[in-house]
Amino acid sequence: MIRWTLSLASAALAVLLAGCAAPAAKETATLTYETKPEGASLFEAGQPIGMAPQTRSYKLEAGASTIKTPEVTAVWPSGAKTGFYTFLKPGADDMATLERPSKAPDLQKDLDHAAKVVAGKEAEQRRLKEEAKREQTRNSARCQQQQQKGQQVAISDC
Repeated sequence: MIRWTLSLASAALAVLLAGCAAPAAKETATLTYETKPEGASLFEAGQPIGMAPQTRSYKLEAGASTIKTPEVTAVWPSGAKTGFYTFLKPGADDMATLERPSKAPDLQKDLDHAAKVVAGKEAEQRRLKEEAKREQTRNSARCQQQQQKGQQVAISDC
């Protein structure tokens, strides 16, 4: 009887401790800001945070059930602006697209800037892809064998 009582007490203690060890609910959320057209500068609560896209993480305040983001303002080269804030659920990983106001002047200036931004991103993607390909070739068995034999190997070959 004592053994059974001890077993029952041990089981109850294990259940209680398991409840304590359960992971806490997420207390942060992330939001990625994009702009349309691309390339607007972003400001959070009046402070510059860089060119879109930008990913920000927000923390749940004590006693709150949702996270209110600070206002983020997108400013295009033409001077066009738009602001945005939202409420996020803890644990969220969301995306927001801030669109240029349609009636703002100098749309072409912003479209030209966006084209440059996109071209720069594409060039960077190509550069990274070529760099990865060169690195893969350098690490290939053939190149490593040639290098171990002391052979001079052209960089373009390995």
